[in-house]
Amino acid sequence: MLHPHKINHIFISCLLGVFLGIVISCATGPAQGGVKTTAIQSEKNRPAPSSKTVSGTSKRPDSDLSNPAFKKLKPEVLSYLEALAEAFHTKDQAFLLAQAEPYYRKTYEGLYPTNEYLAMLYRIGPYSTESPNGLTKRPSINLKEVRGITYTGWEELGPVLEVRGTIHLADGKTETFRLILLWRLGDIKIKGIEQ
Repeated sequence: MLHPHKINHIFISCLLGVFLGIVISCATGPAQGGVKTTAIQSEKNRPAPSSKTVSGTSKRPDSDLSNPAFKKLKPEVLSYLEALAEAFHTKDQAFLLAQAEPYYRKTYEGLYPTNEYLAMLYRIGPYSTESPNGLTKRPSINLKEVRGITYTGWEELGPVLEVRGTIHLADGKTETFRLILLWRLGDIKIKGIEQ
């Protein structure tokens, strides 16, 4: 028989789980106004990202985290974003896949090919918009074609941090991306788009 204290503990845990799910769903859905902390810099006023040589012939686009727009982010968030930029440049698929929030990873990773799952997790291309409905083909990203990433802005949306940027491809093309970082509940993890 369950002790009343254990029942209360289970009930409170369930309520917290439901509340967290609602908060995350609201924060990752379309913006409905409200108070947001933001740091956005106009694309036409942004200097072009510089490139630096990284171990050999490949040039890695600057992550642009030294830009004043990012100075209000906590050092651990900046370190995490720099690690992601390095992982994209070095094509570290295992690291990039491991950044998914555990429930998201369990739910979606096995359902889609890796290239499509990565596009969903990092909200690449059409997934970077608020409502990517009406897609005739699922976006995908081939890590072999990625040179690196540049961050362009961020917003704090309650318990999540939205970080936007550009992925630079080997053929000179770019794709936008939008990260949803769960960063206030322990280790920083990424919540991808839900299908």
